[in-house]
Amino acid sequence: MNINAPNVTNSVAAKALRRSGVACLGDIPWGSHICQLYNNGADLLEVLVPYFKEGLLSNEYCIWITSQALPKAQAVAALRAEIPWLDDCLAEGQIDILDYRDWYIRDGAFDGERVSQGWTEKLDAALDRGYDGMRLSGDTFWLGDEDWEPFVRYEARLDPVIIEQPILAICTYALGRLGTKEAFDAIANHELTVVRERGHWSSFKSFARHRTERASRDNEMRLRATIDGASDGIVTFDASGAILLANAAAQQMFGYESCDMLGQQIGALVPQLSHEAGEEDFLARLQEAIGSSHNADGRQRDDTLFPIEWTLRAVNAGEQDLYVGFIRDLTQQREAEVRIQKLHADRINAIGGMATALTHELNQPLAAATTYLHTAQQLLRMPAEARPASLEQTLKSASEQAVRAAKILKHIREFVVQDEPDKSVCGLHQLIDDACSLTHGSAQQASVEMSYSFRAVDDSVIADRVQIVQVIVNLIRNAVDAMRDRPERKLAIMTSSDSESVRVEVRDTGRGFSGADKARLFQPFASPRANSMGVGLSVSKSIIEAHYGQISMVSHEHGGATVSFVLPLANSRMAEEEAAE
Repeated sequence: MNINAPNVTNSVAAKALRRSGVACLGDIPWGSHICQLYNNGADLLEVLVPYFKEGLLSNEYCIWITSQALPKAQAVAALRAEIPWLDDCLAEGQIDILDYRDWYIRDGAFDGERVSQGWTEKLDAALDRGYDGMRLSGDTFWLGDEDWEPFVRYEARLDPVIIEQPILAICTYALGRLGTKEAFDAIANHELTVVRERGHWSSFKSFARHRTERASRDNEMRLRATIDGASDGIVTFDASGAILLANAAAQQMFGYESCDMLGQQIGALVPQLSHEAGEEDFLARLQEAIGSSHNADGRQRDDTLFPIEWTLRAVNAGEQDLYVGFIRDLTQQREAEVRIQKLHADRINAIGGMATALTHELNQPLAAATTYLHTAQQLLRMPAEARPASLEQTLKSASEQAVRAAKILKHIREFVVQDEPDKSVCGLHQLIDDACSLTHGSAQQASVEMSYSFRAVDDSVIADRVQIVQVIVNLIRNAVDAMRDRPERKLAIMTSSDSESVRVEVRDTGRGFSGADKARLFQPFASPRANSMGVGLSVSKSIIEAHYGQISMVSHEHGGATVSFVLPLANSRMAEEEAAE
């Protein structure tokens, strides 16, 4: 046992209560370090005789270091009078009673290191022989002025070691040999002090120790709160794989109560860290895993497997190596990835349909350009002096139609190629104009009368221009398709705004939709419209929501429907982001 590195396993044992044999102390835990202030040898006997008697009855190794206040012979006689079987215990080595010269100043001078090591050796021997722990007492009557400070430092250094071990210790101090400073030193270095008051023994806790313990408890509570407040699971286990600590997130993640999780093998939670291949293989895999992240399956208490990411750190706790695992539940992330993949597939399909639909828009400008060029060709065959003045206008009109076709192709490419959103401040009215220019041909061909009412005072939004144009084109195309078999074909696009948002409404005079259609309006490829493409509403909803907006659809009682979406104004959105920062 290393005197500088308390044994972690023994610190757990130190929580067990032992009978002290002293009425004013009652049951005390392993690791108790007690100071007795006495006036004479009789005071020592009143406390230490029952103290050692209880130790012998409790399968503990006992050692009593006596001094001038109560010589060894008197101590043995007092014990023998109270413990008839004392000689058997002496013979078996369960108790040793030594003079201070044979322990504290064995070489003529006090050596704190040597004495500390002596306690360590005695404890190790006692544990090896099957005793539960060690019960000791040492008297300080022999201390001179020159020995006091070294002895105080020795006590201070020994105290944290005793606390972590299966040791009970009572250090005895003669009141008549203590000044104020010395009395304070003696009390401060011990957890409890036993003193006679008004003819009765009583005990009190050291104020300095109490304050230190309170600070330690506060620190422990803050540390525990920090660990339990972590969203990731934190599990500490030893080299055998046994779990020693698990935070609240780990308990919830794996479906255990705290008390049920402790002592479980880490392999029960993370099969990848199974101990089945043997300890050597297990430790080798731990060493390889330290410091890097790993994806694996976690196993809940009911054997349900779920995806996790775990990272391992090694911690040296004295003579024991511990491992701390940080575990993140990837279930929501994987589900989100599946949703994103599905949305991407839906978007690609919708964009394919959109590109196909927009390609039809090329028919009119290309046909018109062909007609204009054919006319120009006929005019060019005429003699120069006979050519009409309209030739230049005919060529100009052909050029305009070619430019319009190129613009449509450019938008088709933007729809298909774009991957990541590119948001900037845009004017929504201009985006509506862009969408209408892309759908003008199909609306005109279907004899749809279009009207506009831009009543929004502020139309500035933070948006991806291409995506919002895509939404508006979707809505216009679906509205046009819905009116192909209707006698009245009117499409109105209106905007309005308030202090925080701008609304766009696309209203048609189609047949509307039924209640049965309403539940599936925004499902991929669903369409309430006869002969409609059925693309765009699912993707449009995703796009609008990604812009922190909302989209809805209403069917009118006397026919027709209105699809509307709302987007936050740029100033409102920027104010929210600044407030969040």
